[in-house]
Order: sequence, then structure tokens, then C-alpha cells
Amino acid sequence: MTAYIESEGMRLRRKVRAVVINEHGEVLLVRPHGYREGEWTLAGGGVEDGESPVEAMRRELAEELGIGLEAEIDELPVSNRFVYTAEYKSRRKLDHDGQDAVMFACRVGSDTAFVLQTQELADARWFAANEASAAFPVLKQKEVFTACLRAIG
Repeated sequence: MTAYIESEGMRLRRKVRAVVINEHGEVLLVRPHGYREGEWTLAGGGVEDGESPVEAMRRELAEELGIGLEAEIDELPVSNRFVYTAEYKSRRKLDHDGQDAVMFACRVGSDTAFVLQTQELADARWFAANEASAAFPVLKQKEVFTACLRAIG
């Protein structure tokens, strides 16, 4: 069951996203099904009822990419709140007003073997940090990614 929070009179779906970085400073981005060729995002997903954000992030990394639970993971002082337009909410018949994502950083070796969850992801690959920013299809994603990189240092 999906977890929600109530904030400022809105019902927001709880989400998690991770900036996965290797020892060369490259960032792993994923291309979920439904994204066009050349459009990428950060790994992550929804928080389930009874799960903490860090538990959800570890689960999502394991499910989507096969990254083991022993991976180093740190919560970042960055969040990503997105409120839907009334038209979008109506068209999609959604029971919530938007999403609120907790952001994390995860460090793994560049030799980490990924096992893609093919039901959700079409692809995953490493990007130089400056190239990764250009791969996000939405300006807000680029801004959140940049804030995450600043927080990581």
C-alpha cells in the first residue's frame, strides 16, 4: 500500500530518489518505460505504508537495479515536491495532489553489476555529472539534481 503525507491541505505521495555515484564521480541514471529515448531520471520509487524513506530507498535500489542493501546511502538535505495541475490530476483520475520525494546519495563501484527490473526500466547507464543534468526532461528535475550535487559536495 502506498504511503502518503498530508501537507498544506494536500495529499502527497511519498517518494524516494537516489543520486548513485561511482568512484569516478559518474552518476547512474535510469530510463523508465514511457520515457523517450535520451530522457533519463534518478533511480527510486514510492514509499510503502510502514516503511521509512531510507528503507524504501534501499528496497527500490535492490528491486530496480540489484544494488545490495550493504551499499552506502545518505539522506540529503534536499527534497522534491511536485504538485499536479487540476487538469493532470483529473485526466489521470488520481486520488492525491502530488508527490514529495526524499533525496539520497548512494556510492557504488563502477564495476557494480546492475540487474535491471525490466518491468519498470528500459535502461540504466553512467553519465559524467555535467552530462547527467542535460539528460533530465524537466527543468525541476535538473534543479533538484544540481541541489543534490551541491549537498554531496
